[in-house]
Amino acid sequence: MKGSTISSLDIDTLLGKLTKLKVGRPQVEGGLIYASPEQELRHIVPRMVEHDLDEIPVLSGKRVMGVLSIKSVVKRRNLPPSTKVQAVMLSPPELTPESSAIDLANAIVSSGFREIPVVENGRLAGIADRTLLVRLISDISELRKIDVSEIMTPSVITLREEDYIDRAFETIRSTGIRSVPVVDREGKMTSLLTLSDLARLGMRGKQRETFGEIVGSANPVEITVGSIAGKNFEYVVPGDTSEKLFRIMVRDDVRSVPVLREGVPVGIITKYDIAQLVNSLKAEDSVFVQITGLDDTDLREELFEDVGKSMRRIDRISRPLAIYIHVHTFNSEFGRIKYSFSARLQTVDRLYVAKSFDWDARKGVQEMLSKLERMVKETKSMRVERRKRSSRAEA
Repeated sequence: MKGSTISSLDIDTLLGKLTKLKVGRPQVEGGLIYASPEQELRHIVPRMVEHDLDEIPVLSGKRVMGVLSIKSVVKRRNLPPSTKVQAVMLSPPELTPESSAIDLANAIVSSGFREIPVVENGRLAGIADRTLLVRLISDISELRKIDVSEIMTPSVITLREEDYIDRAFETIRSTGIRSVPVVDREGKMTSLLTLSDLARLGMRGKQRETFGEIVGSANPVEITVGSIAGKNFEYVVPGDTSEKLFRIMVRDDVRSVPVLREGVPVGIITKYDIAQLVNSLKAEDSVFVQITGLDDTDLREELFEDVGKSMRRIDRISRPLAIYIHVHTFNSEFGRIKYSFSARLQTVDRLYVAKSFDWDARKGVQEMLSKLERMVKETKSMRVERRKRSSRAEA
């Protein structure tokens, strides 16, 4: 049976249920890995990579001092290995055992963290992650009935089986995604390439060559994506409900689940998408707007202004709940910066996705917002036309 739509949800009732779900004191399976403020990065970062951890708590005794993020370390490429953790640690979102599922979703979306410390009286009480959020909401009947096509990101980035791994590295580096469907020449999915697959390849390569030699763009080793990507993967199809999706994500701790139609990838759903969905349900007077990947404060303010104007126009057609925009920058050989934008707009009716590229940041965002506005208008026109056809058929 086909799942329900987001627009059919009773938001007030759903928010009441989500508020009652508490984070508690989630324990870490296999033992906690943490850092001390005085520890050097060279002693802790390899352990994070080995255990596939994006963030770990920084503790002084049992008190939480901050969070060490692997992404923040990678971004600062010139950090010497002897750098102390306290020099790069970040302040984590505030979560306590009494925080709700809504609070956890907001913390995941606002920080981008995968693992967030739960603090009680200044001391670590547990680690909350994206899997915990899916587990918490998986018992809510209204959410279990949603069609997966309502949640998925419809623009799917794929790799071909015959692509070399240098292209895979560049795809993951430039997009920030951690799992990419691999397709054959007919476009049907045959495997799923993850960041872990590439990391394992790099570790094996160190026995013979440097990691740089394996992934270098000048003389890449001719290893194909299809030869290393995992052949066993879980997936859903349009019409499946999120009950199946939640079961896959919690049971197998799967981060990304592709959506296939007759074997062809038409979407993908991550645990971060689930967090964005839950976060967008918050009852607020204004639309939730998030812009990531941009450090220029003045430019951010200008983009927020442009987004606000666009959301007011969209609100005349369909009520927007949240919009998430990610900015990626590229340095050209002439020293100019080119911008890449991707956006996810959640309205009460459905999810919309758009992208754009431009040398001018504001022009690029305005173009992307215009695309979203056109999509919303087209959806409204299609629904009006369907109602007219239905009325004529009944007459």
